[in-house]
Amino acid sequence: MKKITEGAPYGVTVIQLENCDEALYLHGNYLACADFAEKDDPVCGVGEHLAETLGVPFKLLTLPAPENEEWAWNDVVESLGWGKRINVPRMMLRPVMECCINHITEDDNLLMQDLSLAKHEGAWILDTDVGYLIRLEAVTRPLHRLKKLGISRTTRELIFCAIRQADISMIHFSSVGDCLDGFQTFEW
Repeated sequence: MKKITEGAPYGVTVIQLENCDEALYLHGNYLACADFAEKDDPVCGVGEHLAETLGVPFKLLTLPAPENEEWAWNDVVESLGWGKRINVPRMMLRPVMECCINHITEDDNLLMQDLSLAKHEGAWILDTDVGYLIRLEAVTRPLHRLKKLGISRTTRELIFCAIRQADISMIHFSSVGDCLDGFQTFEW
C-alpha cells in the first residue's frame, strides 16, 4: 500500500513562510522543518537536491506566517487544501516515463504506427500524434509480446531498464520528450 495526501502536489514541496521558517514535504508527507528563530539549517536546498535525486518536481511555496502564535505546520497545509492521508494499492499509482522518440528505430516507428491501428494491439500501443504511448500493464508479458510483434531489441532493452529501475506502467516515446543518457538514439 502507498500513502498519499489528498490535494497535495506530487513531488517535493518546500513551504517557506515570510518569517523564514521552512518545511519540507514529499508528496504531501511532512519530512522536516527549520525554525529560523532557532537558527535551524534551512531545508530548501535539501528539498531541491531530493527532488533532483528522485526525479520528481520541486515546488517552493512562499506564504505569510500564520497569525495565531500557536500555529503548527498542519494548520498551514490544511489552509492549502491538503487533506487526509489515504492508503491506495501499490499498483494504483505508477509512473509514466516520457522520452525522445529517437530512442526507437525508424522500423519501430513504422511498426508502432501500424500496431496502433490494429484491432488487438491498438488498446495498448497508442498513437498520441507526437509519438507512441505503450501501456505496459495492459497486457501480460509486454516485452515478450513486443518481441513477437517485431519491435527491436534496442527499444525493448530501454523499456526493460525503465520497468526495472522506475517501475513504470507506461512509456511514451514522444517528439517532445528528452533523450536519455546511456541509450542509443536514431536519426530518421
